[in-house]
Amino acid sequence: MSFAFLSVPFTGISLLISRSRKQPAGSSIVLSRLLLGSGRGLVLGAVAGAAMTWGRMRGKEEIEWQDRSWRLLENKGEVQTDWETIGATGVGAVAGAAAARRGAIPLSAGRAALGGAGLGLGSGILFMIGTYAAGRQPA
Repeated sequence: MSFAFLSVPFTGISLLISRSRKQPAGSSIVLSRLLLGSGRGLVLGAVAGAAMTWGRMRGKEEIEWQDRSWRLLENKGEVQTDWETIGATGVGAVAGAAAARRGAIPLSAGRAALGGAGLGLGSGILFMIGTYAAGRQPA
């Protein structure tokens, strides 16, 4: 999830560079760059997450995999975070695609949907931080 957040500072940096080159930086440009970076972060994060999970669990017995998945599934806060993240990802994807189809941003609907999904997925991190601040225990 955190790779989608990388788009925020990189978007700011690219906008500063654009402004120094006297290029326009309207709201549609800002949003399209944010969505592109977020979509790239989503893809990179999915690949990195799978590789990190494989690396952490490599060589473990099947019962250890089952134990980890059981602890995650039985953690109410983790399940709430997962459902919030899934919902926000769907809403972000639909909003991104709708904005692209209306012509509000200069991106294809697929790229905008992927970027919107990345931004929605990133909201799961904010939700998780909020639930930890409210007293949730880690899995």
